[in-house]
Amino acid sequence: MLNIVFGLIAICLGIWGLFNYWWYVLDVFIAILPIVLIIGGVVALLAGIKNTGLRTKIREGKAQNAESVTDI
Repeated sequence: MLNIVFGLIAICLGIWGLFNYWWYVLDVFIAILPIVLIIGGVVALLAGIKNTGLRTKIREGKAQNAESVTDI
């Protein structure tokens, strides 16, 4: 029960702070947005590479290069 009361108080204070200091919230959002976009782009790029099988081709190419080096 005590957790619920503290949770409601925290929500109320958060909403109050959001409305009274919205320009700070906006500044933080503007500062974090490019970082989130970069991280999201990297994740999408890695997911795309995984789905294309490019990583497997690279590994196969390295394995063939290693075999050819050891055959010499």
